[in-house]
Parts: sequence; structure tokens; C-alpha cells
Amino acid sequence: MEANSLLSDAESAPARESPFAGAPGRSFAGFLEAAPDAVVILDEDGLIVRVNGQTERLFGYLREELAGRRVEMLMPARFRHAHVGKRLAYAMEPVARSMGRGLELFGQRKDGSEFPIDVSLSALLPEAGPLVASTIRDMTAQRGLEADLRLRTLQLEQADLQKDQFLAALAHEFRSPLAVLTNLEAILRSAGVSPETQLRAVAALGRQTAHMTRLTEDLLDVSRVRRGEVTLRREAVDLRTVFLKAVELGQPIIQARKHRLEVAPFQQAIWVNGDGTRLVQVVANLLNNAAKYTPICGTIHLSAVREDHVAAIRVRDNGIGIPADMLARVFDLFVQVTRQGEGGAEGLGLGLTLVRRLVELHGGMVAAASEGLGKGSEFLVRLPTMQQPAVAHVA
Repeated sequence: MEANSLLSDAESAPARESPFAGAPGRSFAGFLEAAPDAVVILDEDGLIVRVNGQTERLFGYLREELAGRRVEMLMPARFRHAHVGKRLAYAMEPVARSMGRGLELFGQRKDGSEFPIDVSLSALLPEAGPLVASTIRDMTAQRGLEADLRLRTLQLEQADLQKDQFLAALAHEFRSPLAVLTNLEAILRSAGVSPETQLRAVAALGRQTAHMTRLTEDLLDVSRVRRGEVTLRREAVDLRTVFLKAVELGQPIIQARKHRLEVAPFQQAIWVNGDGTRLVQVVANLLNNAAKYTPICGTIHLSAVREDHVAAIRVRDNGIGIPADMLARVFDLFVQVTRQGEGGAEGLGLGLTLVRRLVELHGGMVAAASEGLGKGSEFLVRLPTMQQPAVAHVA
């Protein structure tokens, strides 16, 4: 709102001699202009008597536009009526104090834009009558810092919670195989154990140690990737070979959960410049994730097609799906979708984090899609392709 239309009674305010005339007034003027904050001096009626240059810069008015106008013109309209009462109350007890006291105060510039402020009041008693000096500080930068601090605090709290959840999951993941190993030791030490029982115990021993080895390797891989210590051994890689090795790695959990795995045949060879071992890890982790979050006897579909100069790898399942609010977080460290009715999620929530980091190291991207809980999910990996090399190398 324009200044000349705010309060018509102020327009006819009679001109008055400055209460700061004379030599002391000149010293006061110098002090006023040197102040780092906006200073607005009001009379007992709330009319602006004097402002400094910082007020002009902060609010966008010339001091001539402010002189004789009510101070309420410098605040949003929604605060003006209440402010009149507060101003009159201060006149009854004019002691130096801050107006804020935890309130959210705002100023309004000439162009109508608002900004957060902090206001301090001081009573002045020149010979011409009681005045109030209002010191106004722009709090935009500080409010931004406070918002950043709150966000960082929330992030730290969430990270601390994730750490606790991770430690609990880690303890659970290692406790189970350790308990099995303890039982196997007792069996193998028992007298009169049949050779068949020994063979079954040794096989179980191998499965449990392999499981613990994979957990340890995942932990180390995440740590290496986060520290930037993973170096890709790039070569020409045929994705058909990657699929064969990844399917072989994923078969144990797929078979254990009685899933049907459908691998779409390649319409053409698809070559990428990458680390074959790491690409196998990417696809195997996606298969394991699909198997883990698909109920028994589900279906998993694996495919790859070349789209222009990009290889599009898709892993689709008919599993429990992903809630909309989780789609952007499933690749974050330690984040897992809760599996209702199956005892919660298994693993440490590291697989998809590794997938994203390794795909990004290859110059690609990965995304998750789902229509919601109970409607399955799809993970799409996009990698830059290359021309088939003259002498083909395999992963």
C-alpha cells in the first residue's frame, strides 16, 4: 500500500521544529546515521519524527515520505490495529525493552514485501516532549540460519535414530548365524554323529559363514564408497554376461522363497564401459531386494533394452510395493520398507544404497517406481552404452 494512502490523519500533521535542534542535535544526528540498524523516532501519538539512512535502505522510503506519518505504515496491515494498542501501552510504561519476546515480528517495505524483524524500544525525553526510539533489525539472514539449524538438528536426530536401528539390525543379523554356528559346533563335537549328519552340518556351516561374509562385505563396500575409495576397473562389458552371473548369485534366495524368475531374452548385444564385477553386484542386489520383498511364490522379471545410447535395466516384481512417501528414500542408508506379516525386513538396508552409489560411479542413474502397497515395484537402472568392441571382453 502506498504511504500517502495509509493514514490520512497523518497527512495534515502540522510541521514542527526538530526536538534535536542545536549542537547536541548535530552530534545526535551523526550518531543516528552511524547506527547499523534502522532507527525510527516517534512522538507520543505514534507519528514518525525522524529516521536514519538505514531506515530508508531497509524499507525503501525516503525520509521525507515517512516524516509525520504513523509508524504502522512500516508493518503489514494485519498487525496495525493491534500495534496501536501496544504502542499506547508502552507509553504508559516507557522502559527500554525488546518488542519481540518470542513473537514473530515483520516489517513491510514500500513495495509491499515483508521481512522478519527484531525491534527494541527506548524512551527519549528531549525538551520538546517524550519520544520513543525504535531500533529495527532485519532478521532475514538470522531466520534463515535458524531454519538451517533446525533442519540440521532434525537430520542429526534422524541419523542418530537410523544408527540405533542399524545397530539393532546388525546385532540381529549376526546373532542368528552365530546361534546356528554354536549349535553346529555342538553337533560336530558330539560322539557317534553319523556321516550324513556331519555332511548336513558342514553344508549349514558353509551357508552361515557365507551369509556373514556377505554382510561384512556389504558393510565394507558401503564404507569404501562413502569415502570415495572404490575404483572401477573399466572394460567393455556385455550385459548378457552380467545377467548370467547376477542370476546365479540371486538363485539361493529366489529358490528359497519359491519365486519364478523371468529373464527377458536380449534382442541385441548391449555393451557398456564399466566394471563387470560391480555391475553384477548391482543387478544381484536388485534381484535379492525383489526376492526379499515379494511374498512366497511371487514373480520377478529381469530385462534390459537399449534406448538410444542408454542401457535400460529393469527389475520388476509383484511384491509388497513401496509407499509413495518412501520412493525417494529407499536408496538411503539403512532405510527399509517394513514387511507386514513376515517378521519385518531382513538385512541391513545396504543393498540399494550400494546400487545407487555404484550406478552413479558408472555415470548412470537408478530410480524406483511403485503404484503403492501390495502393487509390486520396479527398479530402473540407466547406463551409458558403447559400441561393440572389435575384440570383445566379458565381465
